[in-house]
Amino acid sequence: MPSIHQTGVTQYPRGNAEGGAAAHSWAADIGPGVVTMAADNDPAGIVTYSLAGAQFGYDMLWSCVLTYPSIVALQLVSARIAVLTGDGLTTNMRKHYSRLWFFLAVGRFLIANTFNIAADVVAMGLGAQLLWLGSIPGFAMFFLVLSIALQWFVPYAKYARVLKWLALSLFGYVGVDIALHLPWTRLTAQLFVPHVSWSEHYLEMLLAVLGTTVSPYLLYSQAQQQVEAQRPQDERANGDKNREARLKRLRSMRGDTLIRTALSNAVAVSIMIAAAATLHASGRAADSAATLASVLAPVAGRFDTHLLGLALISSALLALPPLAGSAAHAVASTVGWSNDERHNRRIAFTLVSIVALGGGLGVVLAAMQLDPIRVLYWSAVLNGTTATPVMALLVLLSTRHSSVGDLSAHWTLRALSWLAVVGMGAAVIARYVSGWQG
Repeated sequence: MPSIHQTGVTQYPRGNAEGGAAAHSWAADIGPGVVTMAADNDPAGIVTYSLAGAQFGYDMLWSCVLTYPSIVALQLVSARIAVLTGDGLTTNMRKHYSRLWFFLAVGRFLIANTFNIAADVVAMGLGAQLLWLGSIPGFAMFFLVLSIALQWFVPYAKYARVLKWLALSLFGYVGVDIALHLPWTRLTAQLFVPHVSWSEHYLEMLLAVLGTTVSPYLLYSQAQQQVEAQRPQDERANGDKNREARLKRLRSMRGDTLIRTALSNAVAVSIMIAAAATLHASGRAADSAATLASVLAPVAGRFDTHLLGLALISSALLALPPLAGSAAHAVASTVGWSNDERHNRRIAFTLVSIVALGGGLGVVLAAMQLDPIRVLYWSAVLNGTTATPVMALLVLLSTRHSSVGDLSAHWTLRALSWLAVVGMGAAVIARYVSGWQG
């Protein structure tokens, strides 16, 4: 579950020097709001939160509330490193860590992003089937080609303005919460009081929820957005002017991050509550897309499958560019491409290649007739299982004098970030220990 409020625009040129169409960056000036909410709550998030509510009721609500300060802290630390150094996370890791740790972090990131892209392509095929019936693999292939075409020919800001209206379908879950008579006193307690069950199934679900809520690609993309947002006058400034410009950028970013993350987590909580109040309360198993769609029936009636289909397609189309874009920049930093026009062309081709690779895997998974719900769920589990080392390296990087000088992150940010690292690591260990004991 990532953030895509973009404050700058970069176009990746393609073709020859005589001119040609531009392949546009995933970073665009679209502002916070519905677009951010939908991209942060991509199909893996929608499905995982729905499954958590359906299977465990309100017991996991705390995981989306108590993690909020740490999610904000990690994003601020990530962005701080980028603003102060002028480089993304992968470039900084390459400069300040051994090759072993660097390749561990980047390799994990690329694998998780590729599988996440595959899961989102499967989700678009599923969403289209809910809308129009037909073949999931066929629809998945269609939307893969559509996504590549949009990213290559259309600035992200332009088509995001259209997709955000479809993404309003996510507010259907908020409508369900309002329409039903819910035990709000009990809910308030469970929002802030952790309830942990020592069972392999519960701990695996908790890992999936944490994986889609504290997704590492959120941190990579946050940092890269800040790099692309650097104004030319900031880069030319020296000494005190440069320092003040960067500190001003950091201050202006804090409030925006707080609001965007709160909106994203609020939707996640709404999905979980709606699923708990409908499926869990009635004892129905969340074993199909139609069942998950029925969560929306209190507000959508017989159009519940259509509403879920729109949510899956719109959120996937909005999430794919930052997923692929952050991965493309990770590749560029790994191989050390110089920052020039040729670099931008390479980034553009790498971005499309990553989408094609991940999307192709998604089409294959759909053709194998794997359960789309399980594919999306395991995408979240993969993120949760492999995120801890990357998060730890990020926090350590924020304290290195060789990286950020004397402007290391405040101790409160570091403490909250370490809390997320320890919590995620503990969830991974507990999941596998419970599995061995079982």
